[in-house]
Amino acid sequence: MTHIIFGPPGTGKTEKLITKVESYIKKGVDPDKIGYFTFSKNATEEAHRRMYNNFGLGFDDLPYFRTLHSLGFKQLGYDKTKVMKSEHYKEIGLTCGIELKYASWNEDEGGIFNSDSPHLSLIELAKSKNISVEEQYNLGEHNDDIDKVTLLRLEREVNNFKRDRPGMVDFTDMINELVGSKKFPKLKVAFIDEAQDLSVMQWKVVEGIKNNCEALYVAGDDDQCIYKWRGASVESFLNLNGSKEILTKSYRVPQNVFDVADKIINRIPNHKRVQKTWVPTSKKGHAQCHDDISEIDVSNGEWLILARDRWKLDEFEQYFQDNNIFYERSKKHNPLQDKFEAIDLYENKLKKGLYLSYDECHSVKKKMLNKEWTNKMFKAMVPNKMYNMDMLKKDFGLNTEDRWQSALSRIGENDTIKIEDLLNKGENLIKGARIKLSTIHGVKGNEKQNVVLPLCLPKASLDAYEKDPTDEHRLMYVGATRSKESLHIIYPKKGGYQI
Repeated sequence: MTHIIFGPPGTGKTEKLITKVESYIKKGVDPDKIGYFTFSKNATEEAHRRMYNNFGLGFDDLPYFRTLHSLGFKQLGYDKTKVMKSEHYKEIGLTCGIELKYASWNEDEGGIFNSDSPHLSLIELAKSKNISVEEQYNLGEHNDDIDKVTLLRLEREVNNFKRDRPGMVDFTDMINELVGSKKFPKLKVAFIDEAQDLSVMQWKVVEGIKNNCEALYVAGDDDQCIYKWRGASVESFLNLNGSKEILTKSYRVPQNVFDVADKIINRIPNHKRVQKTWVPTSKKGHAQCHDDISEIDVSNGEWLILARDRWKLDEFEQYFQDNNIFYERSKKHNPLQDKFEAIDLYENKLKKGLYLSYDECHSVKKKMLNKEWTNKMFKAMVPNKMYNMDMLKKDFGLNTEDRWQSALSRIGENDTIKIEDLLNKGENLIKGARIKLSTIHGVKGNEKQNVVLPLCLPKASLDAYEKDPTDEHRLMYVGATRSKESLHIIYPKKGGYQI
């Protein structure tokens, strides 16, 4: 029996699934007979934490709480050392005469492949859709800078690289080989979250799971399908047969933000989506349009600064740096934060006779200390041991105050002034930045009090938008509905998305 749950933004579809998981455990179903499969590693870890807090169940008790590619890894007994990494793709690129700056798999986000090579990205897209590279090329969905000869040569070299290294796989291979082997676990019940993001081949895994369990629960929202560019098959989700439930109450989106989001999503034709009636929170909220980021006061509260692509984030980042506004970009710390943490550890712990962990010592070393006389020191340190100033001076050569004082100069006068200014503004440099910069794809499932959503589009996205706006409607819908209180829309100076 298959149960399908449609959950508009903030309506608690994940909470619905988790609560159902808990009900099966309370009924006495063995945890190792329950499968909980998510698109992202972070979502899986959150489910693990919930099961541990409520039932005392650890990772070993829940072997099938995983991402789908991780399921393939487990069932087929892959070796972690055999998983394709960036350096492998760079080596392949050299063979083809192509310089690759980055090419890697993001395990945190469902094994998404990120590369500066559109050729590599197209190869992986074809694999996720279970079609040939040439078929994908002939669809004409790619940019003009993809050369067919280069594409097919690169595909051949990737295959040769894996052939010459038995057991070498990538994240898509884990899915495809699991489907081919049919080594699916026998479960009592299985749960699939964020179903709208699954590829054609991942849906084949879902089918295999379904055939090996008594009940299947699938949750998602076709309106939030924003990974079509990497093979997500929203059609597979929409065509799924089973009992259907639509969650109708949002616990996140206020009225004025809802009005904007509703206007966006209802531009998608009825035959391309499931019609849903849902209501916002009781809060009025706030929605406002601007011409530039400088018009928005971000001095208080928590903020998500979103963009369609990385190039716009570069522009926002430069603005915040120029105005010494404390921020984080995606999952990376602001460099000033790392430096401040090192200073804080030195000033408020080491100098006061307190102990630091190995990792904390490493933070101080990395941001403050001279590499020449600390590399030897850290080779001799024990990772699970604590260290104070006296121990570092006595046992590891940091025997004079001069060395510590000279180390502080590595921070630099300019950064010191910036740090002092941020502290005077009331920023908590230890806790982390109130302001987060990210692409819309990078914050799916997240929320903040305030959201900035620019409507500018890069040329490739603008061209696709003019041909078929459906994907951009979904993307902007996701961006807008991250807001819990206010939405600030920045209109483009020239071509972009229109609300």
